[in-house]
Amino acid sequence: MITSNDVLAIRRSARRRVHPPLPAIVLLLGAWGCASNSAGTSAGPSGDFGGNRVQTAILQNTQGAARGINMVSTTEVKSVLINAPVEKAWVALQAAYVTLGIPVTDLNQQSRTIGNNTYRVRRKIGDVPTMRALDCGGDSGMPNAETYQLLLTVKSRIIPNDAGGSVVQTTLEGTGKNATTAASSDVRCSSMGALETRIAELIKASVAAK
Repeated sequence: MITSNDVLAIRRSARRRVHPPLPAIVLLLGAWGCASNSAGTSAGPSGDFGGNRVQTAILQNTQGAARGINMVSTTEVKSVLINAPVEKAWVALQAAYVTLGIPVTDLNQQSRTIGNNTYRVRRKIGDVPTMRALDCGGDSGMPNAETYQLLLTVKSRIIPNDAGGSVVQTTLEGTGKNATTAASSDVRCSSMGALETRIAELIKASVAAK
């Protein structure tokens, strides 16, 4: 028969077997924090164009215990109304990429999507200064986007507007690296909205001229 003393002994043994906190996980959680875009944008539909993505990080502490943590990152979408039919706006969008000198590596006529997932650039994207297009932090009062080597993902698409006409949606994100030092770490860059606005302006000017 189990006595009250036996119960107390079992409880004390269970408390001793409780794993200690994992300080390494707490530290790594801070390092994995998601950055959000500073530009005022409207969220796009879910799927591979904007929206949220979930990545699982496996973190291990000094005692060898491992834990999986889901990290959510958000890609903001800037949407602008275009007073033109979808097909006309789609042609104008492709012309806008040419005007800005953005090399096109992804083009889907069916979904009317255009972009570049590995766009390397410094200082300017067409006539848009990178310091106005992206926020990569700053050093000594100078925005990093002005001098850093940037690796960007820029994508745009044309979708129908329920009220008539069409909508251009654009996403911009990436990383930057100091090209003048041996530093190997990348800095995450978030969109400030200037490039997305410029793309929309070029489309509007093009469809208005025809």
